[in-house]
Amino acid sequence: MTFGDGGHSAFCLQLTYNPGKPKPVYDTYDQPITKATVTGRRHAVFERKEDPTICNFILSGTNSPAVSVFTSKMTAARPLNRIPGLDGLAFGRLISPPTQAAINKVNQTAFGNSAKWRFQPAELGQDPPGAEPSRKILIDGLRSCLAISGRESTLPIGDAINMAGESARKVMAKQAQRIGSLLVRCAQNAPPPDVTVPQMTVRSPCEGHVWTREVAGLLIGPRSNGNLMQVYNEWLHQIVLLRDGLLPFENFDEVRLTIKQEGARPVDDIRSKFLMQIMTAQVKRTTVIDVAKALTASGLPSGGYGFQYGSGLVMPLSLFTGSSSILLKYVPATVDDSRHQELLFDYENKDYFSAPRHEISVDEVTSNASSISSTNSYSTTSNPVFSSFAIENPRETDSFSQIRHIKLQGSFEDGAQYSVDVGQITRGLRYVYRAVNTNCEDSSAEPSSFALHKASDVLSLPDLVTSTSRSDGVRLHVIQAGSAVARMALLGKLYPENVVLVNGEKQSPTSALGVGKGFGPQFVIIGGDVVG
Repeated sequence: MTFGDGGHSAFCLQLTYNPGKPKPVYDTYDQPITKATVTGRRHAVFERKEDPTICNFILSGTNSPAVSVFTSKMTAARPLNRIPGLDGLAFGRLISPPTQAAINKVNQTAFGNSAKWRFQPAELGQDPPGAEPSRKILIDGLRSCLAISGRESTLPIGDAINMAGESARKVMAKQAQRIGSLLVRCAQNAPPPDVTVPQMTVRSPCEGHVWTREVAGLLIGPRSNGNLMQVYNEWLHQIVLLRDGLLPFENFDEVRLTIKQEGARPVDDIRSKFLMQIMTAQVKRTTVIDVAKALTASGLPSGGYGFQYGSGLVMPLSLFTGSSSILLKYVPATVDDSRHQELLFDYENKDYFSAPRHEISVDEVTSNASSISSTNSYSTTSNPVFSSFAIENPRETDSFSQIRHIKLQGSFEDGAQYSVDVGQITRGLRYVYRAVNTNCEDSSAEPSSFALHKASDVLSLPDLVTSTSRSDGVRLHVIQAGSAVARMALLGKLYPENVVLVNGEKQSPTSALGVGKGFGPQFVIIGGDVVG
């Protein structure tokens, strides 16, 4: 098996697949790999003697070789992309800047040499003495169009800025402000177009954008003509589409866009739906991810929670921050250099409500909250000794499918193993409650007993773990997790209904009683924030 990205040395493995019986494995340089453990029907772990980098290969079938690589020696020249908040866990490998002229960062794309983005106020002729410069009038018109309030606003959601909390509407209002400011600065700093190049002729349908009075006076006055009106309208709309296409990205100024001949017009297909959801404060995450694809990976199907395209990864911001943010993060890395450059990362369970569940049992009970140590009394079974991300083809798809599942998997010192769907982790991050008090102020509300669980025990259970009965007198199921990876994995393992995150260094388990739902037992994860 050979894995590479062209032009670089690949890491080759020869594998004889035999479940449960490790076989000698050799790399390109005929150096034996010291560990070769097949842990299941679809997973194997390898380690080289002189380079103990763990390599994970996912087996696609009963007797077939590996088809995908995550934290592996895919390309020796490319450094690992590590997530600092997850104990430095590797997630793919960094890529070098693209060389294709069609792929550029925002400021290079929107105001470069493409005719779609070029408007030449020079064709309006010399400005009359004492008159406001036509270039300034047109850029001021753009600023008003990109504003989130006012007569010309194309996204009038300025009222959301001062709303309490961090609703999706407020998040998008802040995004629109930041992106709009960047695009106006880019327009101001863009070099004047070459006046020797004829202005393009374009048919731009009316998009309903309101011009400022100054722009209207300039473009319907004697200095203008019908084509200049069309060109300005298209220029304005292209930049509005660019703004809207960048709204999903927290680091929008770093995204490498894939711009084709039609410019930002692919955003048109999803824009109306997206803006309606923003205006009505009903923004759906599936819509956000579909908007993000418009200028990066337009060939991917709808849905999913993240994706890979030719210039990097787009993943939920929550995986990097531990928040419940609706935004996405662009990462200049890839996790799979195989057949498809564009891959959609989808949920293992489309509807987690109907997914299989496992009722947790109660093995150890205490009535003393102080007996739950903030320093983690289950130190050997609360932190995985090995963790990695892995990629799988969904069972119902063929080998040519662009859909993939990503798993966070690993093992504990006691031998317990786990595998959790990353898509379900993002749901857990979305719905988890966070304790805000050091203790429950109402002592009468404290439960008579706590059920204590080891992280390794919970994570090695099948299906989504839940608890639906208080018949045993237990109100709080307390799980001690000493690392960010363990906490993240637990959020993907527990059914996301009444899960509370407690900082073990500052809060006791009873602080969870003030949040969450009032019915049914609660799961309390102790040990700090989700991302370290």
